[in-house]
Amino acid sequence: MIHRIALPLLALALALAAAAAAQSTPTPTPTPDETDRKLTAAQREVLSRVLAEEFCYCGCPHTVAGCLREHKECKHAARMASLAAHLAATGAPAAEVRRSLDEYYAGFDAAKRAKLDLASFGPPLGKPDARVAVVEFSDFTCPYCRALTPELDRFVREHEGRVRLYYKPYPIASHPRAVEAALAAEWARDRGVFWKMYDLLFERQGELADDDLAADAREVGGDPEDLLQALAAGRNRARIAASQAEARAAGLLGTPTLFFNGHRIQLPMAPQEAQAILAFVLEDEEEWAQRGGWARD
Repeated sequence: MIHRIALPLLALALALAAAAAAQSTPTPTPTPDETDRKLTAAQREVLSRVLAEEFCYCGCPHTVAGCLREHKECKHAARMASLAAHLAATGAPAAEVRRSLDEYYAGFDAAKRAKLDLASFGPPLGKPDARVAVVEFSDFTCPYCRALTPELDRFVREHEGRVRLYYKPYPIASHPRAVEAALAAEWARDRGVFWKMYDLLFERQGELADDDLAADAREVGGDPEDLLQALAAGRNRARIAASQAEARAAGLLGTPTLFFNGHRIQLPMAPQEAQAILAFVLEDEEEWAQRGGWARD
């Protein structure tokens, strides 16, 4: 099945793959209905080069371009081409696109997966028995984390029963009130109102003074005085520090960072593209988990 990220750019990727395989010099110009995110001539050239040089991850002896032309029963080449098209559209050079592709597919290997503590950071959003566990490391004061939050919520709701989301704190020391916001969230976790507090902290990102956090505690049904005592005592600092150490050991490069069953996802993910990227990764992860590897075409 071709997922949503493939629909606008896949036609372009297929055309470029055919051109590359035929060693054709000109590259086709996409029409408005081929892509809602027109690539520049330089980006089209990057995509063409990547598809002509990168081998398909299904394990066949073809480049992606060759696989699309000669191995038409392969469902993986089209998916890989669509991901390459997305990466090229960010303006990345060919070497960076290839590196991102290699890192993404290599990350499915069990040896590359991070072993993350989930038991101390529940309950998840979504059904606890869902096969794919997504872990979000983020900072309540990070604007990029805030922008991704509604997309993660929507992703879990739209894939009910397939995915469960865990939040793990990674407050950035240089961000004012980031640690206090993380402490408030962990207080809420201990009181059974974590996800309500999570929503409020991101919604009111600029309102993180002690009095603001106490008001949030009252709104989620907790005791504001207890929260203030937790802040003053630094309650759960050790849990937050353990989360940060775990994230660094797992290769976190910034916030937000997501892990799918321990597989770190470092793909460009603007909010307007998040649903397509998340669905792409989920579909790949489910195939890998079901078969213990990629289905051979």
